[in-house]
This record gives sequence, structure tokens and C-alpha cells, in this order.
Amino acid sequence: MRLKNPKNICNATQMVPFTFSNLKRKLNQIQKVCNSKESIIFGFCFFVFVSCHTPSNANKSKEPTIQIQFISREYEETKMIPSGLLETKDLLFLLAELSKKEDPSMRFISTNRTEEIMEVNGVRNTWSEGWVVYVNGERMDGVQMKRGVKVRPTDQIQIRYEAVERVFGRPIN
Repeated sequence: MRLKNPKNICNATQMVPFTFSNLKRKLNQIQKVCNSKESIIFGFCFFVFVSCHTPSNANKSKEPTIQIQFISREYEETKMIPSGLLETKDLLFLLAELSKKEDPSMRFISTNRTEEIMEVNGVRNTWSEGWVVYVNGERMDGVQMKRGVKVRPTDQIQIRYEAVERVFGRPIN
């Protein structure tokens, strides 16, 4: 016997005489109806779960970068260098890599004890003005740069062209 309306299963079982084969047939029909509804419900829930927990492009976290700001009257630019979140890098090495790519073009003054930026994108140091490096608001001198200044993505790095005082060609802090 085939059911036309699966909702009336109880009523249909009452009309058919009770036998084991009829009972087995009715149970199979009930199971098929339930399995199809369960699979539809399960599929819908799975789709909703996956769509809610799959990160979209807007929700992806950005890869950590070390940001270096170059600031002068004629020129202002921020360079971003990919880095690990907890990774530290030497600032002078990063600047040398940028200079090698000429992005921006830089020249350095290097001695046994000090390292200074002489020029960025054609803007050169003079007797009264020069490029000064700041890491988290603290001014870095040429000796610190030569020894190595370690930076990470959480640091604020600015290289500003500003007024400096010089004695025998070397800047005074």
C-alpha cells in the first residue's frame, strides 16, 4: 500500500489490518520521509554554519607590516615592509633594502662609528637641516643607528627632514 499523504500515516495504519509486513512497510515509509526531511534540514544548517564561519575578504586580518614614514616639506610617504608579528628587524638594514630598490632613493654617510641618512629623493642634508630618525618618538643618533636599532610592526618609525645643529659637520642632539 502506498501513502498519498505522508502526514496521514497514523490514519492509514488504522485502516489496514495489522500484520508484520504491513508494519514493516509503514515503518520504512516513515523512515524515508524522516530521512529526507532530516537531510534537508542538516544540509541547510551545514550551509548556514559554513557561510557564517568562512572568513570573507573584508574580515581577513592584515599581515603585520613595519611602517616607515618619510616627512619633509616637499615629500611625504609611508613605506610598508612585510614582517612577522613578533619579528624584529634592524632599521638600518630595512632602509638599505629600500635604498637598493630606490624606493625611495637614499644615500647614507657611513663611518666606523656612525651611520646617517644623507639624502632622500634628492633632498640633501645641509648645515642647518638634515634627516633625523625617530622610533616611537625617540630621536636616534648616528651611533645608535650603527650599533643597530631593532624595530617591529608595533613601532612608529618616522624619518623627518628638520632643523639640526652641527659641530664639525656632525649633528648635535
